[in-house]
Amino acid sequence: MNAPLTKPSHCNSSDEILSKITPLLKGVIKRHNGGYLAFCPSHDDLKGRSLAVSLGRQGQALMHCFAGCSIHEITAAIDLNPADLFPRESRYEPQTRSYFNESLILEALRHDALVVLIAARTMLTGKALPESDIDFLSKAIIRINEAASFSGRFK
Repeated sequence: MNAPLTKPSHCNSSDEILSKITPLLKGVIKRHNGGYLAFCPSHDDLKGRSLAVSLGRQGQALMHCFAGCSIHEITAAIDLNPADLFPRESRYEPQTRSYFNESLILEALRHDALVVLIAARTMLTGKALPESDIDFLSKAIIRINEAASFSGRFK
């Protein structure tokens, strides 16, 4: 007799995931590779067990219906969400966003402004700038303009 069907709470380990999911399925048999075969809950399996259930590399439950049912159809049929197939420790957790330090940005802009000043003084003496300096100046001007337009968004 099957265990009572209960929706799995978020599992702590990958072993727990399969032990929580397999009771929700009918006709589960263990395969030689450690996975399971079962009747797919999202369609009438008349020709045999078409749902393969196994453990993925990251500890998640993998479910594949050989008749073509999607993971969303399969999980919905057993009152689960695809996120329930993952162990808790692998769930997405938003990372804190790192911002540039204002003093570092100002220091970089100060350096670019100094390069522009030196280039302007060199050109005033009638000397031509090498191509590499012109390329660097172009990029410095773009950085200064981007910083100015970015800071304008906060006014």
